[in-house]
Amino acid sequence: MYVALVSAVAASAQIKNDSTFQIADTLSWIDAQASLDEVAVVAHVPMVRMRTDKMTYQVKNDVDAKTQTVLQMLRKVPMVTVDGKNNITVNGSREFKVYVDGRLNTMITRNPSQVFRNMPASSVQSIEVVTNPGARYDVEGVGGVLNITTKKKKNLTEKVRELSGSVNATASTNNWGMDASISGQRNRFSFDLNMMGDYTYYKGGEEESSLTQKGTSPVTMKSWGRSPFHMPFMMGELSMGYQLDSLSSLHLGLSATCFGMSSNGTPNYLYSGGMYGDGLSFSNHLDNRMKNTSYDGNLAYQHFFGLDNKGSMTLTYQFSHNPTRTDNSDDFFGFSSENTAGVCSRVSKVREKNMSNHLLADFVIPFTEKMRLNTGAKFTMERNTSNSVDVRADNSGDAVHYRQRQGIVALYGEYEATFGWLNVKPGVRYEHTWQKTRHLLGNQHDYQLDYGLLVPALSATASLGESQNIGLNYNLRIRRPGIEELDPYRDRSNPSAVSYGNPQLDAEKTHNIALVYSLSGSRFSMNATLRHSLSSNAIQQYSFYRDGLLNTTFGNVVKNSKTVLNLYLNWSMTNSTRMLLNAEAGYADLRSKALDARNGGWSFSANYGIQQNLPWNLKLSANLELMTREYTLQGWDSGMAMCSASIAKSFCRDKWSVTLSGTTGIGHGGNLLWKQYSEGKDFISSSCMREPIKNISVGISYKFGGKRYDDEKNDVSLPQRKKRR
Repeated sequence: MYVALVSAVAASAQIKNDSTFQIADTLSWIDAQASLDEVAVVAHVPMVRMRTDKMTYQVKNDVDAKTQTVLQMLRKVPMVTVDGKNNITVNGSREFKVYVDGRLNTMITRNPSQVFRNMPASSVQSIEVVTNPGARYDVEGVGGVLNITTKKKKNLTEKVRELSGSVNATASTNNWGMDASISGQRNRFSFDLNMMGDYTYYKGGEEESSLTQKGTSPVTMKSWGRSPFHMPFMMGELSMGYQLDSLSSLHLGLSATCFGMSSNGTPNYLYSGGMYGDGLSFSNHLDNRMKNTSYDGNLAYQHFFGLDNKGSMTLTYQFSHNPTRTDNSDDFFGFSSENTAGVCSRVSKVREKNMSNHLLADFVIPFTEKMRLNTGAKFTMERNTSNSVDVRADNSGDAVHYRQRQGIVALYGEYEATFGWLNVKPGVRYEHTWQKTRHLLGNQHDYQLDYGLLVPALSATASLGESQNIGLNYNLRIRRPGIEELDPYRDRSNPSAVSYGNPQLDAEKTHNIALVYSLSGSRFSMNATLRHSLSSNAIQQYSFYRDGLLNTTFGNVVKNSKTVLNLYLNWSMTNSTRMLLNAEAGYADLRSKALDARNGGWSFSANYGIQQNLPWNLKLSANLELMTREYTLQGWDSGMAMCSASIAKSFCRDKWSVTLSGTTGIGHGGNLLWKQYSEGKDFISSSCMREPIKNISVGISYKFGGKRYDDEKNDVSLPQRKKRR
């Protein structure tokens, strides 16, 4: 946000913190010895900074950030969609990497929806979407990179004293949360401390499901019920920086994140047909609990050199420790018949742990003002373990315990040059991976992988004027299967089904090409991206019927082709009104020779928002979100419609602010109605869930502190320093 100060002799000026305002139409200047009326000077601030390979949404300038979560803010971010089930899609894919302040966060990458739905947006400065990561980023993440910036940039070469911070609290009909941050600087030393916590409670939606086995003696299995759940979330971050000299600095970052989810309920079941004859009905005391913790840290040394000190060397060490605990129990009761084949009470425990260490060396070598080389290397060592036990009431059960080690060595080079109106950035990255999995318990076989990948990337941008450009991007991205997709543990929490991973999965490869047009202006900005993605060995979850159970697992069994047009508009229609549109339309084609299946169709999603400045410094914001059906290999997921609105008021020169907001579904009594359908050669499965999302929240925030500059002799405040000049 830009703020201008206008002053004159014997004049006063008032600064207003606003995102859409301009200099008054008429300024009546009077004699210097007389008083001057207050003057409000305002600038239009673009909410989004756009390039052909990345876009940055300025969360700090959005009034909704004071009461909403990061997940809700993502609905407004270009190239990002979030459906009503909180599934996040970046650049057309649900596979992407999450960075926090420029550092890869493994835990959030694995659980983005769960973390972002509890992470307050007031703790975030900006959200950057890197749609064409280039050679310097890891090749994983088909959709690209989400970079969440939580701290402000500081100039450690200034002689300055600063201590500032903020406190935000939110309470709503289904959750409450609080976050606090404090930032300080004393000449060459700086620090940022962020603490946040959130607790969410949902009474759960009414859910019905049906599974029918095809054949001469079809069996139909139905279930219905409601399962409330609780979600606590806590996160703490500490970062410090020290300027060693005018060209070198050290940076240290530490963070800890913990979130959990617990649900319980009493669903009902009815099996009929086949061996169950006229029917078998029963109920279940269900209790599921999960806790995920992550400890992350990084230490970086940076040194500038070369032409106008635009060259740099950055050496970084990163570590991550991510343990997960899952405990589930099913206690079946109330059987209507003695024929209870396949239904048995059970208790399961799963313990997973991921540890990773990364060493990075990155160099920027400038040749001229418009030509440079980015190069570097990375070494990664990961250790994953999983210990799973399933015990049933009939004294049967399964147990799986395995350990996986994975090492990755990467080298990259990226050349960037500007020739008049044309900017080009070709690059290549080589990654060699070796992986060894050893089963300490269970009937699975040990295995190991050893392969190398050469991954190209290209970005070319042509300037069409001061505010317009058009670009062409290409990259090859991969997705290594995660531990939950590899784990062979058989989950029997549903008495009519079993799900398990596939330890033989290969890395998925996806080719992406995009044509991008962007226009940036003081009042109007837009971005249009036409992209096509193709993967011949996509990892897909699929189902089939075997031994009276619906088996669900993963495989490299799908050829996935998708073409999408994304349109983003941000328009300051008047001095006090802003409109934004984030829309996406595309066609998906999914085929599998292994399963003899094919499916596809059109999909559309849109988020339309409007922000209005009202009298008395009130700010109104409203959003409408629509999403149509999405297709999978064996079926589809239904769409949804919802709307939200908020009104905010600031006090005491923006130090205090209060925001009231609300959310509701459109139709179905204000709820979201989710339908899911899938069909294979030997089964038909469908489900319907009515999810209550009506919510009213109140948020209050307080900002404090300021900055003082140090002269050689005395400490003076910023206004005094300016006055001396």
